[in-house]
Amino acid sequence: METPSFNGGVFLYLLKLVKYCAIPNKRLFLCNMLKSKILLLLVLAACFFASCKTDPAYDRATQLVIDDDIIRKQLTANGTLNSFTKTAAGLYYIIQTPGEGKTPDSTDMIGIHYVGRLFLNQQVVFDSTFSNTDTTKFILNTGIEGWKKGIPLIKPGGRIRLIVPSPLAYQNRQVRTGDTTLAENSILDFDIQLLKIIPPVTTVTTN
Repeated sequence: METPSFNGGVFLYLLKLVKYCAIPNKRLFLCNMLKSKILLLLVLAACFFASCKTDPAYDRATQLVIDDDIIRKQLTANGTLNSFTKTAAGLYYIIQTPGEGKTPDSTDMIGIHYVGRLFLNQQVVFDSTFSNTDTTKFILNTGIEGWKKGIPLIKPGGRIRLIVPSPLAYQNRQVRTGDTTLAENSILDFDIQLLKIIPPVTTVTTN
């Protein structure tokens, strides 16, 4: 009997080996071998699609360090670094007007006006509501993390500038807003005016 040659292919050798088997065993052998090939192909296909669909792990801590370095260098170049305060989360802010009254909670419905720019390109205004007659309303804890941490630094009537590193914004996602597509890891610059905290609607029941 021949020995397998890897140059000729192990599969051809296995076919020759079948000749020495009894007919029932031959059928069983071929059946099992076919099942094995199909199973192998399915496993390989699953691995291929899984590798295609799996995104690289997002390293929030590393990206925050990268963004912080960019922010500090840009503010230093502009001579404005000392005008900003940095939070423990990495958010930079200037309170232009503190406002009065109650500080908004995360579950409060709030009304704001804002302008959003790219930090590294102030000419790109990707969103603005100051010209709107209607107030932008939302529950605070549904906003991006930079808003959830930054807006409570002021009270109704207050105004704040927030420089939001990408881990506190849209991270490594591309986001379409208006006519602008924000690239991955975009650092955002917001001018936000907190107009009001909107009280919850109470339902009056009658007997």
